[in-house]
Amino acid sequence: MHRLARSASILDKVLRASAALCLLAMFALVVIQILLRYTGAGIPVFTEEVARYAMIWSTLLASAVAIREASHIRISLLPDFLAQSLPTAERALRFLLDIVTLGVVAVLFWQGIEMVIFAAGQRSDGLRISLSYPYAAVPVSFLFATFFASDRLLRGDRIE
Repeated sequence: MHRLARSASILDKVLRASAALCLLAMFALVVIQILLRYTGAGIPVFTEEVARYAMIWSTLLASAVAIREASHIRISLLPDFLAQSLPTAERALRFLLDIVTLGVVAVLFWQGIEMVIFAAGQRSDGLRISLSYPYAAVPVSFLFATFFASDRLLRGDRIE
């Protein structure tokens, strides 16, 4: 396994673990909210906000992993048809789709940076933290997605 593939594999595991931890935190916070609501105790203001941010981070980190595995949303009718009748055309089409994916995630990464800069002057309602922290999920996740899409193109093989 060469260095880039090893790095992609390690990054994949880190992103999966991070997304799972965010999901676990979201679950725990929602359960706490429910328990506190039915016991009559006051619900801490931060729990809903942190749960929302954990859901966003979890979803976007997992979307980067989906790019690596080519399991993101796509229509596979034409590639599946070409795989049976014209395998060379199918490989060329999948390569083209990987290039389009790389372009889209690179644009989303760049736009995410602009979102973080725009949100830096704003504060969240509950925690009073800069909104650049939750918004940072967009450029961070799409930076990883750009890395995974580039890795797919450079290696030429598909992780299915």
